[in-house]
Amino acid sequence: MRAIHLQTEYLTQPLGLGIERPRFYWNCEGGVAQTAYQIIAVRDGETVWDSGKVLSSRMTHIPYEGTPLRSRDRVEWSVTLWDEAGRPDEVSESWFELGLLEPSDWSAQWITGDYKPKKNVRYPVDCFRKQFSQPSPVRRARLYASARGVYDVTVNGTRVENFILAPGMTDYRKRIQYQTYDVTDMLSGDNTLELRLADGWYRGSCAAYGVTGVYGTRTSVIAQLEITLEDGTVRTIGTDGTWDWCNDGPIRFADLKDGERYDAARSPGYAGTARTVQGGVRLTASDNVPVREKERFRAKLLN
Repeated sequence: MRAIHLQTEYLTQPLGLGIERPRFYWNCEGGVAQTAYQIIAVRDGETVWDSGKVLSSRMTHIPYEGTPLRSRDRVEWSVTLWDEAGRPDEVSESWFELGLLEPSDWSAQWITGDYKPKKNVRYPVDCFRKQFSQPSPVRRARLYASARGVYDVTVNGTRVENFILAPGMTDYRKRIQYQTYDVTDMLSGDNTLELRLADGWYRGSCAAYGVTGVYGTRTSVIAQLEITLEDGTVRTIGTDGTWDWCNDGPIRFADLKDGERYDAARSPGYAGTARTVQGGVRLTASDNVPVREKERFRAKLLN
């Protein structure tokens, strides 16, 4: 009997988890009944929890009970099962990685476009850019990002994952979710990090009768790229007032309800500079399944 479909907090190998004492889950394959289990968790080559052999058929909601975990910790965990005859089987393995658990982990600043928005006025999508060099070999690179609005992000022209409508809908007055991305293989010597910011639920058409600006009129975005070099040195590139900004790109209007207007003849000019704004709302990890693009329809000309 072996464990399959290993999950942490209902997620398969979650990146950027926001739960310090996560729970483990699995299913069984082979055998008739699970009679015992053993979980071993390892961080940086050191065992931080060994449950020992636990006589139990339980395979859900088993909490981590080891050494307290910290922001950014990556934990490799394994489980061994014993069947109805008391025979142990092969070890099954998985992992999870924690995100930024404390407000002090964020050195990046919230940034917005260099204009004064007016109530009930619709604006083009904001574009933000940071160019930087990274000649040293990279061991690991994580990008943490969120927005008041909806955002997407590209590294060197390639979109990071296919998370749609990030950061997701919340009451922006109380909490805002952030996402964690593995961009290790996307970096090169010279790099360009770009963010696009649309109104989303924050400023766009929301609720009944097309009401806009439910949470505010000034959208903003935050991003923090942490690059760990082979020697262990960590370089952090965060959004601040030095980022390039423009809103003259091809997306002239984008709304969840009212659609999008796209001008293919345009491209971002980045002639302006971003402005910093206050945060004030706690950023929390998504800890859920991302919304992904499943199908794309081609436009048709209707006569």
